[in-house]
Amino acid sequence: QSSLSLCVSLLRALSLSLTVTACASELAMPRSAPLPSRLIPIFPYLALFLLPCLLLPFFLPILTFPASLPAALLSNSRALTPPCSPPSLRLHDSGFCIGGCHSHCFPRIRGLCFSSSQVKVCSETNYGKPIERLMTSHFVRYNENYEEQAEVPTIMRFYGERLTLPVQFSRCTGAQHWYTGLSMVADQRFLPYRKPNPHHEAEKIIPALLMSRVYGLSNITLYWFSSSQELSAWAKGFLKATGMEDRVKYLNLPRERGSEICFDDAVVFSGPTNLWYIPDQSTNNWLRECALQYCSISHSNASWPVKSASILDRISRPRQLANKQKVAEVVSQVFNIPVKEKFSGVGSFCDQVKVVVEDDIVIVPHGSQNVNLIFARPGTTVIEVFPFLFYTNALWNYTHAAQLRLYPLLGIRPPNNKVMWFFSFLGWDFCYNNFRWCKNFSRQQLIYADVKELERLLLRIHSDGRA
Repeated sequence: QSSLSLCVSLLRALSLSLTVTACASELAMPRSAPLPSRLIPIFPYLALFLLPCLLLPFFLPILTFPASLPAALLSNSRALTPPCSPPSLRLHDSGFCIGGCHSHCFPRIRGLCFSSSQVKVCSETNYGKPIERLMTSHFVRYNENYEEQAEVPTIMRFYGERLTLPVQFSRCTGAQHWYTGLSMVADQRFLPYRKPNPHHEAEKIIPALLMSRVYGLSNITLYWFSSSQELSAWAKGFLKATGMEDRVKYLNLPRERGSEICFDDAVVFSGPTNLWYIPDQSTNNWLRECALQYCSISHSNASWPVKSASILDRISRPRQLANKQKVAEVVSQVFNIPVKEKFSGVGSFCDQVKVVVEDDIVIVPHGSQNVNLIFARPGTTVIEVFPFLFYTNALWNYTHAAQLRLYPLLGIRPPNNKVMWFFSFLGWDFCYNNFRWCKNFSRQQLIYADVKELERLLLRIHSDGRA
């Protein structure tokens, strides 16, 4: 309807301009000229006006057709889980690698120094190999016997992402303070100032926790270039729940001309993981038990038939559910149960854990607050709603280990949003993968769930049961 109204508005404007032009041409012709001669100049304008009207029926289906769907999205008739390789955790010369549904490695660097102006990888300590052999497209493989490659970050960020320093290979000389032995080091990449992000905090905390736990490294320390005041309530609670609080030491970068802070042997947690950091169900079960015990919550599986449902919305923009009242009505009609409306990612760590373990079905908008789903009860049905033209399957990467039934639901175009109407011609994949402005703009919009598709999805879930 909005596309049609836009076309009508354009035709009205074109009609008005043509009328004015035709009248001007008529007035410009001498009155003595015969009537047919005076009408001839109007014919081209009349044809120009009629042509869009004649072509409109052919273009209307294109203007109103939905944007091409993301190629990665499969049928919604079953819960989607990625194929998983054998789970494993490996600490070797190249780095610390987590293998489950995907293998992700964190680089292990011999000789890593931090100053006020740069981060240095000490070339003389890395097996004596030349720098050019260490670096190939920013990937490092210290030992050719390993298949994994640990990506050495090209930059690291500090002070709430307000300072970006390059990572450079060079000789480490000058005044230095060294931490000997194996250490874990993290920066503040993807953690903007005064905007704590549990998802990106988890990318650093959980791998560090698993590394220390699996290898019995009870004395290993995570050196984090941050401060406890900058952590979210989620991160602080998680560290306490898992007994890792005392193994985190917060550091500041050296002052200008101050002694460099150096690490003899460091596993670095900096770059994105795409949520590949929980390898298997036993690991997730342990994390869940730590959280539930810390918060005094009893453990149980989700019920079937469904007994409770909730909408876990974000507390603020962006990506709030704009039509959650309609969503609640559909869920209530299909399962004949009341639907609670709550907020996720709010309050203390235990408050955030409780809201995800109370219900059998939860509907969530895409966002970092969904990291709490690792604590949800096994068998919980999760419907993740995406903004229009923004889709990623990253949430699958750890919900497979939490034993959840995850279903994606694409959002529809926000009403009266002309920019998103224009972007819809690009399609979901092109917008997300090839046009950063479109991707960033779409993720900042309110989410309108496709209520009709939601109803079809819920009916399939209801009929399938545990199938």
